[in-house]
Amino acid sequence: MNVVKERSTLKYKKVSTEEELATFHRIKKVSWDEKGFEMEYAKNGSDLFLFVSEDGNYGGTFEFTPYGMWTSPFMKNLFKDGVTNDMKVMEVDSFAVLPEYRGMLGRSGISLMIDYAEKNGYTHAIGIADPNVFRSFNDSYHILSVKVKDDVFYKGAYAVPTLFHLKEVYENKHLEKYDWLSTFIEQKEGDLVGEY
Repeated sequence: MNVVKERSTLKYKKVSTEEELATFHRIKKVSWDEKGFEMEYAKNGSDLFLFVSEDGNYGGTFEFTPYGMWTSPFMKNLFKDGVTNDMKVMEVDSFAVLPEYRGMLGRSGISLMIDYAEKNGYTHAIGIADPNVFRSFNDSYHILSVKVKDDVFYKGAYAVPTLFHLKEVYENKHLEKYDWLSTFIEQKEGDLVGEY
């Protein structure tokens, strides 16, 4: 007998105003400063997201960019041997969670990545991952994450050039190993939200 576990429901907000963009960059800067990364700002062509915590405040960020036109020459060179023509790839960046919201919002960021990939037909993602984040994708979340080259020194710290296999997750999200996945409610204009 299969037991159906109800997935937790989390809120997010797609960045659409200058104020939200400023909040996005503030949250990212706190997280990146802590890790020793040099700050970089949102890329053209990206979809930016803020995560809404249970207390109603924005507590995390994520950025998704189609691989190709908006991808830097550095990233294209780094992943040229890992990305193949049969993949639909997005670049993931700016995954940041304020210290007081780590845990649940960290999981929500990874759940949103899977949800976004499924809704937009992405099979894979590329990104430069913090070594601890890289390990957690494989060990805790069971998302096949492949190191495509040696660690690179990027924006002030060493990071792992990673190819994330996402289609495998969203096509099998019914499996018990993916019971950490959450469903999402997009916060609409006019919804109340706390201040960062």
